[in-house]
Amino acid sequence: MKMKKLMSALLGASCIAASAGAGAATTALFQLPTPENNAYATYGTYLDALGETRAAIMMNGIPIALKYDDYWSYSAPLLNAIQSNTTQTTFLPVTTFGVYDFSVGTGTIAVNLTSNAGGATNVNPNGSGVSLQDPVDTASSDTLPGWTGVWGGNTQIYTEYATPPPPLQSYSDPASAQGGTSTVGEILTYLQTLDPLASIPVLYADYNQTGNDDSLWVSAMIQIWDETQTTMLGQWNLDRTDGSGLNIADPTFNYGTVNFYGSVEACTAAGPYSILTGTGCAGVTANGDEYSGLNHNKGSGKPDFLAFAPGMDLNLFDSSDLFVFTVNVGCVTDGPGPIGGEGSLGCNTNGGEEFGIVGAVASRQVPEPVTIALMGLGLLGLGWSTRGRRSPK
Repeated sequence: MKMKKLMSALLGASCIAASAGAGAATTALFQLPTPENNAYATYGTYLDALGETRAAIMMNGIPIALKYDDYWSYSAPLLNAIQSNTTQTTFLPVTTFGVYDFSVGTGTIAVNLTSNAGGATNVNPNGSGVSLQDPVDTASSDTLPGWTGVWGGNTQIYTEYATPPPPLQSYSDPASAQGGTSTVGEILTYLQTLDPLASIPVLYADYNQTGNDDSLWVSAMIQIWDETQTTMLGQWNLDRTDGSGLNIADPTFNYGTVNFYGSVEACTAAGPYSILTGTGCAGVTANGDEYSGLNHNKGSGKPDFLAFAPGMDLNLFDSSDLFVFTVNVGCVTDGPGPIGGEGSLGCNTNGGEEFGIVGAVASRQVPEPVTIALMGLGLLGLGWSTRGRRSPK
């Protein structure tokens, strides 16, 4: 089959509530900047919050996205700050790239993968005519160190982790009890209501941590399975280890607040950036702009992180194949970072998290970045490995 021409533009979506159901929301497009579509974006490397060098997309001297395996992960608050609070307005013109400060969550986003609102559905997203699996129901008043959800396949699973076990709340429902499975063909049909050439989903994460424990550990994966869910055809992992499947014990670190200053002097005066407090300097901009107090994980109802994998072209799979999302959020005993163990920085103890699909991207694989050693921060990342891909039908 002749493949559709891939777009170089990276598309996402904000949504306007159209009914109480999540799936009825309508969608407007925006672009995520890359060196292919933005002259001010370049490839480089940057140290993440845990001191590990990551491939990065740089703009104005600081990273707007970090790469974990094959997923690019963007800070939505930073994109919004660059666009709305900058002396160089041509970095991200609204007429070309849209806006990044939009509402997400149940009732306002087209496709919810997890939801804090019980009874939410994914019926007819963006008027596509398809019905995707209902979001994983994470609604709970429990205080807990973490949870895992599985969406889209033959079984929907939610498990809350307590110390000691057993879990505080869990369920394992057949797809028939949660609106059915979610197929590649249905995801593509939804994406192509945004753009007829779209074939790669853009994911969002909206965290709801409060108080001092406002940072999280997150690992996840997206898999493509055959329609009986017996043969796995593709997998993209969210963790800090390249390849080798999902590494739950090596999750990405998601900070609460980060600051970039406009001069070396201001950065030095602020002191080194601390992932414990969200204070200090995480980097210096090239043109003197200051982007400080950029909050993530605070329950803003806006996207905290936006991510896509340029290798996840759904056109490569059969329309009947299953699209399955798995996410693990919360504490990692003796996990990476300056503080390890249950109850430490990064635990999901005081809020709910929502994940969803906000748009579409279809882009060629980007080249490996050149080396630019800089100081750093950590962004939500997703990772990728594929095996056994089939030719599209």
